[in-house]
Amino acid sequence: MFYQNMPKGVAQLNLIQVFSTVGFAVLLGTLNLYLQKVGMPIEEVNTLTASFFALNFLLHFLGGVLGGRWISFRGLFCFSLVLQIAGLIGIAIPHIAVILLGMGLFVTGAGLNVSCINMMLTQLFTANDMRRRTAFSLNYAAMNIGFLFSFIVANQFQAHNNYMGAFIFAAICVGLALLLHAIAWRHVADKNTHFAHTMHKQPIRFFAAPSAITICLVVLLYLMHHPELASILIYVAFGIGFIVVLYSASQQTVSTRHAMFIFIILIAATMMYAFIQGLTGTALQNFVKYNTNQAFLGLHIEPSGFNLFESLFVIIFGLLLARWLKYRRDHHRLPLAAQTLISRGLAINVLSFLMLPLGVWYMHVTSDSKVLLFFPILQSLFVAMAEVGVNVVSYSLAGEFVPTKWQGLFTGYMFLNIAFGTNLAGPFSNAILGRYHNLATVSSTTTNPMYVKMFLFMALVALVVTIIYLILNRVITKWRAQHATEHF
Repeated sequence: MFYQNMPKGVAQLNLIQVFSTVGFAVLLGTLNLYLQKVGMPIEEVNTLTASFFALNFLLHFLGGVLGGRWISFRGLFCFSLVLQIAGLIGIAIPHIAVILLGMGLFVTGAGLNVSCINMMLTQLFTANDMRRRTAFSLNYAAMNIGFLFSFIVANQFQAHNNYMGAFIFAAICVGLALLLHAIAWRHVADKNTHFAHTMHKQPIRFFAAPSAITICLVVLLYLMHHPELASILIYVAFGIGFIVVLYSASQQTVSTRHAMFIFIILIAATMMYAFIQGLTGTALQNFVKYNTNQAFLGLHIEPSGFNLFESLFVIIFGLLLARWLKYRRDHHRLPLAAQTLISRGLAINVLSFLMLPLGVWYMHVTSDSKVLLFFPILQSLFVAMAEVGVNVVSYSLAGEFVPTKWQGLFTGYMFLNIAFGTNLAGPFSNAILGRYHNLATVSSTTTNPMYVKMFLFMALVALVVTIIYLILNRVITKWRAQHATEHF
């Protein structure tokens, strides 16, 4: 139903997405507690985990720069999957030096591949083809199907304290994605990129991209041993990226420049969701483990299993959004503006930050010893609604606002925003938990008050950001109405 009249390659990319995200999903649900299990102090674990996931998004920027220029997007995606498989095998070996090596390999591979799959999908549509949003909605749902599948399996491995099994399972799934990518190879060739027009004929292509990836891998292996330096690097990279895209936009014609500036403004909203995802791998993972009853509908839920709720909600809301967009298109209704969807998504985030304080308050009212897992699950519901509104639209914005020549760069910049937001979760989590060495020996009543203060503060920040975007929404809508006949 959804794939009727869709370009060849959309369905194949969505199936690949299901399996290629399994490694990231398993690590998102298990890495923080796994590192604590092998002996790292909680403060070091939070910093390393946050910087690890943030570096993943930081490398999306490099993937956007390398892909389509020095190497084809499909070639870079293939190579990234191989690195992920090797990394997961290394992480499965419970020795810190080998784990850090595996983390370096994995984050290099995972970091390079997302820009590739987004650009392979983007290139299947013209700039004014609104089927793109439906395709990205389906792709985002496919990613979360992979997440859901991963969290269900990882929950069972984590319940039996079998982290090695979880990581090997993830490596097998990524291997399957590699096989599917080989089958779909002919449908996802580069179109209208520098590599397709020029670089594929030059011998330097055999050295340029491999050299850049090797240098990147060496740097990341060093940063795995110095996560505090990685955190600083992410902030610096974001600042440099911001200057680069501003300069690039300023060199365009007036209408194109304004469109690219709008992209920069709208894409900043991804920071909010990224921050929440960063919390999922740090503070929330520990909150579920040590501050909740870990029970829902009579089932015992591990932190990795808890993540499946958000993925399930994202699948539901993503498919509903895809169906709604298709309905509007079939009935010749104007597409709902990107800035409207993003503003609404940000507003929902305000509610998401209030759920943990509400859970702690309810615990005191009922005199329970632990917070009901229902409240973090309710938070996941609101996060999923916001995520679909913000991220699905944001992932498709480059093809709508940015000329083809600059789409890789600006897609990479979007992931710099996500890296920035994800990295903020490390200091935030340490502000709550950093003083403790082992949370297993700390009462939940000791950490609950700090969780409440910090999440109420974030709800206030989210409210202010939402108000700003609602104001900008009117300005952007007016500008787009004046340029309705132009395509960028």
